[in-house]
Amino acid sequence: MHYTHIDYAGDGRVKFVFSDTVVTLSLATDATFEDIARTLGDLKTSRHGNPVAIDVTLAREARV
Repeated sequence: MHYTHIDYAGDGRVKFVFSDTVVTLSLATDATFEDIARTLGDLKTSRHGNPVAIDVTLAREARV
């Protein structure tokens, strides 16, 4: 069964793609690779396994 969890409000997000699950989370505008790695480590990797892809979408800067 394919399961998708989405938890974001803005344009900035990180998507962890597993073989049977996609987890999408909001991403702070000042997030670092360390933040993304820590978030991945916080996920239950024993439940999902290793990710097959990580997709990062950055928020656009507000136009004046």
